[in-house]
Amino acid sequence: MPKPIQKLKGMRDILPADQKYFRYVCQTVGDLLEKSGFQRIDTPILEPTKLFERTIGESTAIVEKEMYTFNIKGEESVTLRPEGTASVARAYIEHGMHTWPQPVQLFYIGKMFRHEKPQAGRYREFTQIGFEIFGDSHPLTDATLISLIWQIYEKFGLKDLVLEINSIGCSSCRPKMRKALIEYYKDKLPKLCEDCKRRFKKNPFRLLDCKISKCRRIAEKAPHLIDLLCEECRAHFTQVLEALDELGVPYDLNPKLVRGLDYYNRTTFEIIPAKKINKQQAALGAGGRYDGLIELLGGPPTPAIGFALGVDRVVGELIEKKIEVPEKRKKVQVFVAALGELAKKKSLKIIKELRQLNFSVMSALGKESIKAQLKLADKLEAEYTLIIGEKEARANTVLIRDMLSGVQESVEEEDLIKRLNELIEEKKQLIKENNE
Repeated sequence: MPKPIQKLKGMRDILPADQKYFRYVCQTVGDLLEKSGFQRIDTPILEPTKLFERTIGESTAIVEKEMYTFNIKGEESVTLRPEGTASVARAYIEHGMHTWPQPVQLFYIGKMFRHEKPQAGRYREFTQIGFEIFGDSHPLTDATLISLIWQIYEKFGLKDLVLEINSIGCSSCRPKMRKALIEYYKDKLPKLCEDCKRRFKKNPFRLLDCKISKCRRIAEKAPHLIDLLCEECRAHFTQVLEALDELGVPYDLNPKLVRGLDYYNRTTFEIIPAKKINKQQAALGAGGRYDGLIELLGGPPTPAIGFALGVDRVVGELIEKKIEVPEKRKKVQVFVAALGELAKKKSLKIIKELRQLNFSVMSALGKESIKAQLKLADKLEAEYTLIIGEKEARANTVLIRDMLSGVQESVEEEDLIKRLNELIEEKKQLIKENNE
């Protein structure tokens, strides 16, 4: 017997028991975003590698170590998308969305891929929900988006979450920040990890985002970026915080918070479970401003802000906290049980007709005994079972059994649909009367 093939390291199977959580999270967020004026966009899973090198930053861990990149014969280097904002920004430019009424609000739900070290809640293939606002630079837009995000997590029933927020400035104040960081870190280089030694030369802001313990300890005493903001960025950030206070959204200032992507500026934020505040890779979602991204990709100057929610991590929190979610699986209304070749042939036509009429129907025609088929119908909690034996097949009749009461009746095939609808309506009416 050959050795069974198993899934790749870092990948996962989402089994039927967990599907309801993923469905609930995606539908809940999607519905709320559409009601808030966001329109859905789907971008390709494969993008040109240079898109992410240019936007995310060549010195980031994602580009340096985590991208699934390969060459297609005769074509340019391509990459499985590690995040969604760069792809949406590319689409914004490519489809001339700057000519649309501004702001343009878009959201996506899709798979992302990163060759990371697998850990709890951290997979190499994962699902993200992202939402982006293009064409609006006002600080109230930042606050409104953050408030919407907070509302989403409240709707999930997730409590004890912390919103960490910071401002990392703009092109005017970032040179001063960069200089301060270089001055602080220059005599600490021997104590840094190899990645941080490279970051020191390429992008010292990334030193604050290192996940290695010794580097995190050094970062604790690094200069606070918000103390080095220019007047315009300081005013912007102050208005964001004042608006959050007005909206009743709690937050913690984290002067060391920088996002792991180079395109961010000004407002940056993360949502983290309070008990996991000091743990690596614990954020349930993160985002911020990226006012220069569209221009970086060849588009017109366009302010923008966005957020990405990690569906896998949110699902993990829901399961860990034993939060019940609605079961969206459609209940089996009708189970068709048949015995004998003639009966099974007749049942095929009945199943097809019922499905065409939008009934939820199941069968197990491979099982030879009626007893086994009825047992399965009971496990599936079917409302009714249609029983067709040799006698019924020859007489063109069908037995309808109410699986709750056990009562059954025989009807002519031609009257089956009509009688089923009557029984379902009678049961609805009875439930309504009992509730009243």
